[in-house]
Amino acid sequence: MNEVLMQAFYWEMNQGRYAEEYPEEENLWQLLAQRSEELSEVGITSLWLPPANKGKAGSYDVGYGTYDLWDLGEFYQQGTVRTKYGTKEELEEAIKELHQQGIDVYYDAVLNHRLGADESEVVELKSGDLAEVWTKFKFPGRDKYSTFEWDWQCFDGIDWDQRTEKGGKYLFVNKQWDKSYAEDYIMGADIDYQNSDVRAEVKKWGYWIVEEIGFDGFRLDASKHIDNDFIAEFISYLQQKSEKDLQFIGESWEENPNSLIAYLEQVGTQDLSVFDFALRNEFTKLRDGNLDLRWLGGAGLVNQAGYEERAVTFVDSHDTDRDNEDKSISKRKQQAYAYILMREDGLPCIYWKDYYIWGLKEELDKLIDARQKFAYGPGYETNTNDYNTYSYIREGSSEVPNSGLVMMITQSDEGGVITKEINSLQSNTTFYDYTGNIEGTVETDNNGVGEFKVQAQADAGWSIWVPSKK
Repeated sequence: MNEVLMQAFYWEMNQGRYAEEYPEEENLWQLLAQRSEELSEVGITSLWLPPANKGKAGSYDVGYGTYDLWDLGEFYQQGTVRTKYGTKEELEEAIKELHQQGIDVYYDAVLNHRLGADESEVVELKSGDLAEVWTKFKFPGRDKYSTFEWDWQCFDGIDWDQRTEKGGKYLFVNKQWDKSYAEDYIMGADIDYQNSDVRAEVKKWGYWIVEEIGFDGFRLDASKHIDNDFIAEFISYLQQKSEKDLQFIGESWEENPNSLIAYLEQVGTQDLSVFDFALRNEFTKLRDGNLDLRWLGGAGLVNQAGYEERAVTFVDSHDTDRDNEDKSISKRKQQAYAYILMREDGLPCIYWKDYYIWGLKEELDKLIDARQKFAYGPGYETNTNDYNTYSYIREGSSEVPNSGLVMMITQSDEGGVITKEINSLQSNTTFYDYTGNIEGTVETDNNGVGEFKVQAQADAGWSIWVPSKK
């Protein structure tokens, strides 16, 4: 089966109008358990869950304001027992149900910083000044899993001095920022991964999440801001200690494929993949109708030799699609999904908000189904690609009867139908458009050539031509 990842949350989940219109999302862990069979049946093979640990904002925290990694909704801390998504017991039940349906589950690990300290302390800064900083994490509500307490020596610096009530970037005495690909500091109390006790504590937690809670891998939040050596150490430690084939996906928001390659090389482990922000950047041009589709076959990390299988391709996420920002792929989204789902390389990711909130479920189900039934064998660019229209072939596999396809996407919105003479690599075969956007069939000749079509419309400009049963 071809793999398909789904991001199982979005930023505004259970907030405002979303809480009113989708009340079932208040208890996400329960909802995932209920939908596990449905997700498996449509072809989802793995889920990326939100950070499940207790955050600074308690039950309102999306998960990125990390307070206590060991509290998965089990202890009364930060004013609540449950997290935004439910309790630890409900999370474990969801993982059990998802595993029974053959779906792997990935943890969104926020390892860069901590927020919501229990106490402050006065610390000398690199500058020689003194500052009162919130860096003591004692976790008074939790009485098991770990006795490790955090203080200023576990961090490199912070962004707030309580004595002066001023924000800034305060580096502690005898500290230096970690060796990360991008700037080490982004927010809160910045974790010091040159501290061996800190490294040991976080690795211990990672093993617990995998072996005791049951996760099958990690999405590493803001990974380009975390010490490169520690990321490699974390991955190596878990891969060696666990019998699972764990997945590690870094979030390095770099929109140039060469930058993504440079990041992967700096970390230096073949077991790390990254989200393909470079390909997603091309989709913003496709959205606006000004992408030269002649070169789409070479776009992104996914099309760079040697890195194809280390790319997680996506269209939107909780970071790119928020109500208060205008970054989403708001037009020609299905063309982008057709691209990532039909191609040979990369792990494609479906976004919960697209699937359940924006009304794309029916169309995405068809694309996912086409991927599972027909997207097999080597993939090839066609010689018919032009500025507005892109086509791609999957040869098919003898191991999957009746497989193979011709994908066509266009950014043209001039109306009518675009026709291309394409070699499908399947001779004397009848094809039909699995999406239903084009009616009728295409017959290929002795050489496999046929006249394939796609609608020149933004809201229907994608077709997946597949063989009729022989």
